[in-house]
Amino acid sequence: MTGEIDAAADAITGAMIARAVEPGHGEAHEAGDGLCLNCGAAVAGNYCAQCGQAAHLHRTFGAIGHDLAHGVLHFEGKIWRTLPELALRPGQLTRRYIHGERAKFVSPFALFLFTAFLMYAIFSLTGSHGSGEAATQGVQMNGEAQAELRKEQEAADAQIRKIEAKLAEPGISARRKDRLNEDLVEAREERKGLTLASNLTASLRGEGMNDSVAKTVGKAMSAAAKNPEFAYYKLKANAYKFSWALILISLPFIWMLFPFSRRYKMYDHAIYITYSIAFMSLLFSLSMVLNAIGVTHGLVTLALMLFAIWHMYRQFKDAYLLSRIGAMWRLPLLYGFACASLSLFFAFLMMMG
Repeated sequence: MTGEIDAAADAITGAMIARAVEPGHGEAHEAGDGLCLNCGAAVAGNYCAQCGQAAHLHRTFGAIGHDLAHGVLHFEGKIWRTLPELALRPGQLTRRYIHGERAKFVSPFALFLFTAFLMYAIFSLTGSHGSGEAATQGVQMNGEAQAELRKEQEAADAQIRKIEAKLAEPGISARRKDRLNEDLVEAREERKGLTLASNLTASLRGEGMNDSVAKTVGKAMSAAAKNPEFAYYKLKANAYKFSWALILISLPFIWMLFPFSRRYKMYDHAIYITYSIAFMSLLFSLSMVLNAIGVTHGLVTLALMLFAIWHMYRQFKDAYLLSRIGAMWRLPLLYGFACASLSLFFAFLMMMG
């Protein structure tokens, strides 16, 4: 129950933060006459011409619920105009926003913030809960992983005993003794890492991480003498806190598709990247929800993948007003750059962890 509450809180927090950075222009408000309550200027219309404050202000207890719903769902319509455009005409949405048609759409950064928190919330909610079949498979995998780890632990123990026996032999040289001591330290560090990995496979299964992945993480962390469980939680936390870094990492790659072009500015690339990441986050969130409810058929996964590929092509072609040939020869580079950006992003998260 705590996980569901935390996930809902993450989603609402993301919506409220996104709302805090989202301009209020283009939303329905009641008109007013008289003086602005904020700056004292004359008001004729929905907003004050001097400071931009809405003419009609709520001062009732019910208005708190209205503001919360408005902040989370944007009932006034901006989100409902933005999402269909983002899904079906992403390139046109990107170009329209860049060229000044902004009041009617949710800004890319606000949408990016909301989708990042939403994806993290869904991951937290669905990652620790699965179907009965998935749970049974998890128990089986956990047993197999633990059995394999026990074999490796036994082998590590045997290696330690072997080195200790060699050290106990009479008449060994000082040089050989130093080398054996180094080998013993390494063997004991490896044994410590296997112990941590064994504990990790049991503790992280409840957090939704695949046990074979948990074991791999544990082995990788043992080389650096770190606690893999702690590293996992740091990675999970950093993924949305540093999600903005993916935009910065992607910028140079998109710039390389149009090197030294005066037609497109870095701002244009940033808007394109931010809308693209926001949509992919929504698509990934949908994939996690479908997986959680048992809709895991191969055709569904294939359809989502094909739609993601089509979406990247459609947004790229329309946002930059490219011909089909111009878009097609750049497309393999775009996909490759996207993979490179994600790889660098995850490497950055691991370093932060």
